[in-house]
Amino acid sequence: MNLQAVRRPLKDDLIQYIASRTPAVFFQRVVEEIEAGHSDAHRHAVTFDDPERFRVHPQLQHYRSSEALRKAANHAGMIVAAPHTEPKGERFSLVASGEIRFGQICVPFNNSTPRQAKHRRMIAAVNDRLEPANRDLFTGNAEPLPEGLGCLIVAIKPHRREPQSVPFGVMVGVPYSNLTDWHLFVPVSDVMAAYHPEEKIEVPDLAFATLKRRMGESEK
Repeated sequence: MNLQAVRRPLKDDLIQYIASRTPAVFFQRVVEEIEAGHSDAHRHAVTFDDPERFRVHPQLQHYRSSEALRKAANHAGMIVAAPHTEPKGERFSLVASGEIRFGQICVPFNNSTPRQAKHRRMIAAVNDRLEPANRDLFTGNAEPLPEGLGCLIVAIKPHRREPQSVPFGVMVGVPYSNLTDWHLFVPVSDVMAAYHPEEKIEVPDLAFATLKRRMGESEK
């Protein structure tokens, strides 16, 4: 194998793409807000008896985490919305930094696959350009990144035997367009590392223009 031909993995490109277009304070704040929200959810849930607590607790975790996403985005000066689901009956949090859209989801400790929902598929739809059939698994990111990305901030619920007042972890995920798996699923700290001054990770727009050009050539 010609080592010079090996490309950087898609994971690295996605992390740098996200970091270059999203305020660092958003990721710092969203972890703080989600942790605080899960603490509030637990404190409220334990006021119920066991039968009701089983249903109430995950609902409170979801709503507090959704609120946390909006709070963090507001603090970072990002675009914030809470549109209605279709059919109407619920609302979901949607925030954006440039062409990157973020939603939120809570997943169980033993299954990180995002649940199917129309609004999540809408967020993930732009990621279909990351999924060409001819991706070469041995040369990493042989295709360019698209302009635009759909991400989910993922709160992982703790194992049932662990304290329920804090999430097991808070992740940044880039889901497949059909929500069956993840292109990227890493702790928020991995994205935060891209902002660290010692890392000096800078991704000029020219690099992404080159990637887009390669995408156009690969689709011909």
